[in-house]
Amino acid sequence: MTSNVQNPLFVKVGLYLLILCGLLSGCASSNVSRDAAAGMDMGVQNARNMTDSAGDTNIVDSYQNSSNATKGALIGGAAGGVAGAFTSGIGVIPGAATGAILGASYGSYIDVNETLEDKLQNRGVTIVVLGDQVLIVIPSWRVFDPWSPRIKPQAYSTLALVARYINRFVKMGVNVTGYTDDSGSRTVDFALSQEQANNVLRFLQLNNVSARLLYAQGCGSTRLVTRNTGEWESDNYRIEITLEKLYV
Repeated sequence: MTSNVQNPLFVKVGLYLLILCGLLSGCASSNVSRDAAAGMDMGVQNARNMTDSAGDTNIVDSYQNSSNATKGALIGGAAGGVAGAFTSGIGVIPGAATGAILGASYGSYIDVNETLEDKLQNRGVTIVVLGDQVLIVIPSWRVFDPWSPRIKPQAYSTLALVARYINRFVKMGVNVTGYTDDSGSRTVDFALSQEQANNVLRFLQLNNVSARLLYAQGCGSTRLVTRNTGEWESDNYRIEITLEKLYV
């Protein structure tokens, strides 16, 4: 499975390095090309946009919902800045600018050539194909507010990609099932998992998945996949979407 960098500390350090480089750009050597300056500006603006849009939300959500061009500019700029500081007599700015350009260029290439499966996997979605069945597993913490059936806005693009993936198939029944751990009340767990499944189902309907093929159910803690920890980011809290071929 391929994945982008997801460590929040690494991402934050990269963002702050890139913004710092932008603030210092006025002191850079006049030998830095206009292309480099433009690339650096893009990297800095992307960093600002991401931090502004993140607000009180998890920076990882904002990072995962960014294009690969944005991610490439951010990480390339940060890495280039560090490399430039150690290898260039000019200093950190040219290295960061070059890294932002190269990172954004490579990220744009990935955006064009990345498959739908890759995009979903990069957002933490697991896809398993077994004959005429397809299983899509989404960690609940990537979709909902903590211990809530409310879908958080950062998850809209991921669920829209899931709908696109489902709509590639024909004559497939779609079963959306919610699961929890067993650290709380059994009644509450079932109710929460049912509401989460219902909300995902409604989102899929709004994204043109046929309503007559959809079914939602909440199963609470009936199928634990890991030792119960009571943590929201446990693998037990998940949405499973099963696609089954209809022989009619």
